[in-house]
Amino acid sequence: MTLRRRSFSALLPAAFFSAFGKNVLADAIFISDTHSHSTMNPRNEACLSCELNANHVTLVSWALGSDGPFIQRLPSGAMQVNLKATPEQYQETFLRQLGGMFARIRREQIRIVRTAQDIDNALAGELRLVISTEGAHYLGGDIAYLDLAYSRGVRQIGLGHFVEGDITDIRTEQPKIGGLSAFGKDVIRRCNVLGILVDLAHSTDAAVAQALATSTQPMLWSHSNITRIPSFWNNGGKNQSMSVSLDNAKVMAERGGVIGVWPSRFNFDNPDAYIDGLQDAIGMVGADHVAFGTDMHGLAPSSTMMTDYSGMRAIVNRMLTKNMPEAVVKKVASENYGRLLKTVMNGRTASEPM
Repeated sequence: MTLRRRSFSALLPAAFFSAFGKNVLADAIFISDTHSHSTMNPRNEACLSCELNANHVTLVSWALGSDGPFIQRLPSGAMQVNLKATPEQYQETFLRQLGGMFARIRREQIRIVRTAQDIDNALAGELRLVISTEGAHYLGGDIAYLDLAYSRGVRQIGLGHFVEGDITDIRTEQPKIGGLSAFGKDVIRRCNVLGILVDLAHSTDAAVAQALATSTQPMLWSHSNITRIPSFWNNGGKNQSMSVSLDNAKVMAERGGVIGVWPSRFNFDNPDAYIDGLQDAIGMVGADHVAFGTDMHGLAPSSTMMTDYSGMRAIVNRMLTKNMPEAVVKKVASENYGRLLKTVMNGRTASEPM
């Protein structure tokens, strides 16, 4: 489709091409997403690969929520914790959800990211999924379980989510472990060895700072925004800001990390405001350290400005019409997340399994 469109446009008069050329170029810019739950509901039989291919989305972190069965979304959009499960319950959930993901992957014949070459292929236009987990409760205090996750294809791990765990303090609960636990630091070190990208979203400012001091590899904040005001726990019980602090974001960027900016109505009222937010983030940490982090299908409908990836394709179109340089659009839309993954995967020092 893209090649035919390019060939046709080459025959058009220059004035006509100048009027519509940006849309042609936008289709040629691939999209990466640092965090998605797209069509994760097992009752949703929509064709995931069809939607991604139609919108030239080629690299997606497809995240299972390890505490998903134990939380509930309230009508307000807030999350309520219903049960703090046992390690065995989390592990059963992890394996069951992973099995469901791979059933769809096999059915749609989608390839997953296992090596750095897969990322190169994605950045060149071939669809690849990054198997990810949001929250690492399933580790159950056993560092060896990380190796099992890696062997099953996991290449990105978020340390926390909505249920408290033994790794990191999270932003929606009263801090209890002072940031990261000793086990949490061991998890980061082992992820570095294995070549697994660590996602710090949902962790408190203190936990993020400690994680950055622990890791030898660059890190990801997969979805939210950057805030200039450090967050703190409100003793009245209100949630902290879900955004990463500017101080931590700058350190992440200095060490090669990436912040995925969230197209949610918590931060932005409309697509133009979202693009302004991307530009603001670029101004704070640089064009090499900002990406799309959609949280697709992870937000309540009232909290998101898009329900499928045609919305992100429209964002790319709009970025170009607002005269953002093509090179910058490509970095944010696709290249930065791919570069980060490659860096971490190429940093693997563990011997390959027999």
